Amino acid sequence: MTIETIEYGEYGNNKYGYIDAHCHIEDKKFNRDRKEILKISRNKNVEIITSGVGLGGCKRALELKKKYDIHLTLGFHPHGVRAEDKVVDKIYSIIENNKKHIVAVGEIGLDIRDENIPRQRDIFNRFITLAEELNKPIVVHGRGLERMCFDIINNRVISMFHCYSGDEKLAKELIDNGHYISISTLICMSHHHQNLIKNLDLENIVVETDSPYLSPIKGEKNQPLNVIKVIEKIYDIKKEEGYEYPEIVNLIYKNTKKLFRI
Repeated sequence: MTIETIEYGEYGNNKYGYIDAHCHIEDKKFNRDRKEILKISRNKNVEIITSGVGLGGCKRALELKKKYDIHLTLGFHPHGVRAEDKVVDKIYSIIENNKKHIVAVGEIGLDIRDENIPRQRDIFNRFITLAEELNKPIVVHGRGLERMCFDIINNRVISMFHCYSGDEKLAKELIDNGHYISISTLICMSHHHQNLIKNLDLENIVVETDSPYLSPIKGEKNQPLNVIKVIEKIYDIKKEEGYEYPEIVNLIYKNTKKLFRI
């Protein structure tokens, strides 16, 4: 069977389990069709881990968890580096007070495109310490600063580098130290991400959409269902090594369950 013949309908059933390890279903871009998208995902056996970031995002994500029984992470995005300390404190308290509702702290981290890297580092460190106290893994946003993020983490907690776009050397180092690499829908378009998967074992690999962002379909909003397209592409790359499609699905599913303890 070639990758072109695999369809959602064939693999979206109880025989296979998929998990979108990182999306933003609480994003306002889903306000008009959120219920329908969640229903479609559930029908195709795609579990969802949504990531609430910022004050509003965390509050919306908590409400959605209560309403739809989805998995949840809460964090502070480095884009919010200019936020006042009292806002950071409120988000910290929300996470601290909702330990039983979350599977990880995040996304948190650094972004090379944002200002004030020292403040980003301070905030990142603070939330890593919180994750240590809560005994939770972290979801890392590390665009352009993946190595610095890893050095700051210093193996204090288990991490998942969301939408990993760093180099192969660091990816292998992360995996060797028990951390996880999340491959996004970018693999459908990006040779860099395709080469990463080609050269990495599937140990500690998980998959995500980062919906509503990073759509693999031009002109369409990304959605959790497209995590199946990530699996398809990984299969297309790894089948030369002898992997069967169900083997890849089940391995990545188990990786995700292990990481988030769900």
